[in-house]
Amino acid sequence: MELHQLRYFVEVVRTGNFTKAAVRCHVTQPTLSHQIKKLEEELNEPLLQRRKRGALPTAFGERFMERALRVLRELDEAHEEAAAFTSGIRGRLRIGAIPTVAPYLLPGLIKASLARHPALTFEVNEEPTRELLSLLRRGALDLAIVSPPIDGAEWAFQHLLDDELFATLPAAHPLADEPELDLIKIAACPLVLMKEAHCLRGQALELCKRAEVEPEVSIQSSQLETVLGMVAIGLGLSFTPAMALPHLVSRGLIYRSLAPAPVTRPISLIWPRRASRTHAFNAFLQLASESEMIHRHAHSS
Repeated sequence: MELHQLRYFVEVVRTGNFTKAAVRCHVTQPTLSHQIKKLEEELNEPLLQRRKRGALPTAFGERFMERALRVLRELDEAHEEAAAFTSGIRGRLRIGAIPTVAPYLLPGLIKASLARHPALTFEVNEEPTRELLSLLRRGALDLAIVSPPIDGAEWAFQHLLDDELFATLPAAHPLADEPELDLIKIAACPLVLMKEAHCLRGQALELCKRAEVEPEVSIQSSQLETVLGMVAIGLGLSFTPAMALPHLVSRGLIYRSLAPAPVTRPISLIWPRRASRTHAFNAFLQLASESEMIHRHAHSS
């Protein structure tokens, strides 16, 4: 059994496709297929179900994937640990973040990380929570930034901040003169929300549920900027996280705290409890806990 065979197999499972896996591994597709076949012959058990449009792991392949990931992770950690003795923290971190956090929080965290540990490299993935959890389970991400709650004892968390949610409405709206807005008044108007896959939508609907109101969701979008564009021309009201406000294009929108008390959403780092933590991983967690930028976001919420 060769390490490159494990890498080839892992990439096929991650991409679901022999050709894409070969590109990522910088080998030809026949070479990759041949090496995986040799691995299956050595194990005397098929690892993949080959289909016209791709490949899926067999039941044994799913179990073997876990072992392969552990072996490759241990090898990567050994390389990183050896390098750390001579040149400090280095290595690659694969970080995911939900779309209503990624543009506003992640760039500053990465910049601060590189200022302290210039030998780090980053791979960023911006997806809804469900997809991020799937990527974490498959070993395609090291950690992610999400907004709990997240079900399951398989996850470890590091809380970053509490982000206030503001009611969002056009400047010409009849409610715009009120310093705070009651959820009952907001829910009486049509709402423009993120699509179902996005946690900000679920948080908005949960707020309405707590206030015992049933809102009318008139428009849905996968982009926060698009949601706000719809609100700006009077198609409904919405909710905007505080961390996004300094980055948004001015459209004549009004942002108001919710009454009778401000409402916040938690923002946390998450990773599988059983995941191996490299020096680079631990360095990022430490920096995130100390980040002045996160403290500024927390205080401004």
